[in-house]
Amino acid sequence: MNFLKSQLQPGEEIKYRARIHYFLFVEPLCLFMVGGFILCDVSGPIMKWLGITVLFLGLVSLVQRIFVKVGSLFVVTNRRVILKTGIIRRRVAELVLNKCEGLQATQSVTGRIFGYGTLVVTTGGATNCYYFVAKPFDFKRAINAQIG
Repeated sequence: MNFLKSQLQPGEEIKYRARIHYFLFVEPLCLFMVGGFILCDVSGPIMKWLGITVLFLGLVSLVQRIFVKVGSLFVVTNRRVILKTGIIRRRVAELVLNKCEGLQATQSVTGRIFGYGTLVVTTGGATNCYYFVAKPFDFKRAINAQIG
């Protein structure tokens, strides 16, 4: 939130804020479950090490995704759109509302069921994708409402 407050200009108001969807954590959860099942049915040292390896991969995936969730910010203000990812190495895209080139929201079948999707932002020939955004069409609708 401190990053957001430092980026707001005088008179600028937050109109909509999107978050990363919890579905981001399904893969690490599956890895933990598979690793746990393998360890429960240990029939030798190879299976034990396989289970430990899968659990370790689940832990690495979980930590990485926690950083993604904590470091992501998707905001629509009355003047622009701010899209930020990363904690240590930040990537920020700021789009002035009246000059928005292209913003596309897409959802897979599971995304439609669980309420997440991908935002595809086109600025000056560069395309940036933001995955696991909760309610991506609400975000796009908020942008369109601010534009006019």
